[in-house]
Amino acid sequence: MLSFNPYKFTVMRKILFIFLFIPVLLFGQQIAYKTITVEPHMYTQNYEHFNRLVLRSPDSQAEFIDGFDFEWGYYYTLKVKEEKIGPLSDGTMYDYSLLKIISKKPAPDSMQFIMYIDPLFYYHKSEESLVTLSAINDSIYLYMEKVEIEIPFKLNEYFHQKIDNDKGFRGSFKFINSKRIRLVNFR
Repeated sequence: MLSFNPYKFTVMRKILFIFLFIPVLLFGQQIAYKTITVEPHMYTQNYEHFNRLVLRSPDSQAEFIDGFDFEWGYYYTLKVKEEKIGPLSDGTMYDYSLLKIISKKPAPDSMQFIMYIDPLFYYHKSEESLVTLSAINDSIYLYMEKVEIEIPFKLNEYFHQKIDNDKGFRGSFKFINSKRIRLVNFR
């Protein structure tokens, strides 16, 4: 005759709990709610096989924030949801979503920043290469469809020597408004 042993039943429940629920806790998505800052300019990042403009945040790995409409020339303090998704093949560890803009402060008028401009979208030139600069007029170019770059007359010749030969350059820039920056000099 079989008898019921309550001690064995309790042990079996604990073992079942360990095997079923601990993996969920260990391997489930990890979410954190953080306050981060975002610099007033983006930077050109060499990403896998192409270039892109990404956010610069000194206290997080945020390069893009879902729901956030970045404007050039403003320091931001943001409340975000940080969800661990990686590491992915490109090195991405987290996905960010905007919860709230805590503050948006204009950068000082005298502020200059350094940014690399690459005329090619892909690392190498081919027949199907996309360009990152589109001329709006003879002194203003749209860069990566995100920001207008104003080129002063005195810098125009050197700018064209670089761009016409598919060469990138590092330059100092100044904010004109939330959609336009001006090249101040070459670095």
